[in-house]
Amino acid sequence: MYAESNKVELKEKLVDEIKNEIVAFLNTNDGTIYVGVKDDGTIAPFLDKKERDLIDIKVANWIQEAFYPLPSNLIKHYFNEDNILVIDVKKGDERPYYLKDKGPKPSGVYRRVGTTIRKANDSEILLMLLETKHYSFEEDKSEEQELTFKYFNELCDENAIKHDKRNLVSLGITNTNKEYTNLGLMLSDQSPIVVKFAKYDKHLNFLVKKEYKGSLLKVLDNVLENAENYNDVSAVIDGSSWKRKETISYPGASIREAVLNAFAHANYFIRSNIKIEFYDDLLKITNPGGIYEATLEQILEGVQTYRNPRLVNILSKFHYIENFGTGIPRILEAYEGTDKKPIFDPSENFFILKLPNMNYLEPITDPITDPITDPITDVLTDFDLLVMRTIKNHQGLNAPKLLEIIVKEDSDATIDKIKNSLKRHLEKYCEFRGSRSNGGYYIK
Repeated sequence: MYAESNKVELKEKLVDEIKNEIVAFLNTNDGTIYVGVKDDGTIAPFLDKKERDLIDIKVANWIQEAFYPLPSNLIKHYFNEDNILVIDVKKGDERPYYLKDKGPKPSGVYRRVGTTIRKANDSEILLMLLETKHYSFEEDKSEEQELTFKYFNELCDENAIKHDKRNLVSLGITNTNKEYTNLGLMLSDQSPIVVKFAKYDKHLNFLVKKEYKGSLLKVLDNVLENAENYNDVSAVIDGSSWKRKETISYPGASIREAVLNAFAHANYFIRSNIKIEFYDDLLKITNPGGIYEATLEQILEGVQTYRNPRLVNILSKFHYIENFGTGIPRILEAYEGTDKKPIFDPSENFFILKLPNMNYLEPITDPITDPITDPITDVLTDFDLLVMRTIKNHQGLNAPKLLEIIVKEDSDATIDKIKNSLKRHLEKYCEFRGSRSNGGYYIK
């Protein structure tokens, strides 16, 4: 019945360290602490009423005296039917919560990570404070005011969007004092944002290693273009129809939507990089900033939240995105009907998305040492496949008769082209049977 998780903590005794657990839940997510339960889930109930009364008073005093800001309406405690002390904690809106005797510094501020807690660092405490005060990084004044917008202006002209002073205020690139905002800095040619792009071999050695910087929109264009260049297509031959069946590594709009999602929802206040990494078996996209004011479950159910609403608006005006909040559903839709699914792995400070490679085959662990290769996908052309398909459907025809059929699909077909295909490419798969005058071609 009792088991630890990211939202459940088990304690055998009511010890002072439980105050740290309460602070962690206040700062991270709703949770419950069960006191009187061992780590293995075995209960050690409080049967003595006098002991329960003393414990009840102690926890009530903690709530009033141990924490700041005061979390009275966020903590409930009671004894359940097993005589186990239950402490229910809600995530608070006035973060960071801390131990009053330690103050709002790492020694007094805790966060929950999985089934454990840890002290928050200075940057995390600052982020909690800014989020509580509804600080908007993109609207804040940029420290750099000597900015140019060559790439941004070119895109404005291409999309018939004015970039005069009035519209720059409307877009949020400048504030009402005509000062450039951080959004303006990100879109300027002087943007400090760097996006890292890599492709690895099976031994995790770099095959490609690039860094893109400049206007955020220019970086986005470069990343989208290069990412699609690594979206390989494999071709296999359907033995029943002798037609080429192609499979794209990352189907539909999955790459585009994943990249746009990272750019649109990154926390640019965090001094970190968006990373686009191609591995043999997957594409991994990491952006700084966890899910903003929601849970993954809520996002998957259709809840929309925006850390950078003005940036999202600009991406919409420039036609990078069509509908707000449809990125993740479109990624999931791209993998419908397949046995491989995207993996969403959000944490407090990062959001990681892994797209499985549809063309990746798990290594076969059998004792065969000689590699088995089928050159058919590397050698056969579409014309070769047309010849094979025709022979399969019309067994026993000679080259002139084959030409009469093939030329209806390929007007460039000739006797020599058919014979060359049969001799050079199809020798393993087709054979001539019978006499020169009455014989014909068959699939082996």
